[in-house]
Amino acid sequence: MKANTSSIHTYTISDVSTDVGRKHPAKDFLTFRNDEVKPNEGMLGRPLRSDHFSIALVLEGEVDFQINLVNYHIKKNSLIIIPFNTIHQFQGHNDEAIAIVVNFSHDFLGQARFNEKHIPSFGFFSPQNNPCLLLQQEDVDALHGVIKMLRKAEDPAYEHPFKTEIIHHGFNIFMFEVAALFKKYRPNEEVKLTRKEEILTSFVKLLFQHFREERGVQFYADALYITPKHLTKMVKEITNKTCGEMIDEIVIMEAKIMLGDLGLSVATVAEQLQFSDQFFFSKFFKKHTGISPSKYKGAIK
Repeated sequence: MKANTSSIHTYTISDVSTDVGRKHPAKDFLTFRNDEVKPNEGMLGRPLRSDHFSIALVLEGEVDFQINLVNYHIKKNSLIIIPFNTIHQFQGHNDEAIAIVVNFSHDFLGQARFNEKHIPSFGFFSPQNNPCLLLQQEDVDALHGVIKMLRKAEDPAYEHPFKTEIIHHGFNIFMFEVAALFKKYRPNEEVKLTRKEEILTSFVKLLFQHFREERGVQFYADALYITPKHLTKMVKEITNKTCGEMIDEIVIMEAKIMLGDLGLSVATVAEQLQFSDQFFFSKFFKKHTGISPSKYKGAIK
């Protein structure tokens, strides 16, 4: 990755995976240790903006970090949250510093399919909240164990017939463990969401409830008592995606899950997703995946 010195560089998961020596760059999910990263002049001392979320656990040493222009001296056993699109700057560390990091995109978070009742538990991602948490050793050990499981599962060399499922279930466990830690150490902290975050959270809740029958932005905007233009603007500023793109993504995600059920025909999937017929469903699916639903289904067998 080469940083642009005249502007804030957007650091992608693919950039990170390249810097840690992955032959095939990851796109949506990656775990790594800081001592695996090759020295890169584009990272140290320069501000970066990530197109993904990062959660880091400092196992040894101390790190100086800046998040949204606020300086943090992060000690051993600290948990650090770097929300999507946050400007951050790695400023330095001592020689003993070791941190293990979990990176994931909005798409990957959506694929986890958390129940809407659990979404408020992830308020620690809000840039309005303190991003650092100092943990007791027993909690560090427990969380480290979950991350090590994820690292093993997402390693390109790891082969398993249910690798994707293991990663997704392991990620769910990881997220709930992090949420539990924030509840434990900050039981009285009120989650402060910006207006944009409130709109996005409400939109996502509605989306999971109605995506089968409602795929127009107007419906969701009306339900939130705002204009489609305003809804799209707020969602775009946080996720870098339009409402339409998010609607299409959740439909494709659900379609893939259903097509993975060998007991459901393509026609049945099209009907349950409320497409007018199988032809339009196939056209929609191929447009977004590059493959027909029948071929996708056949590849699973």
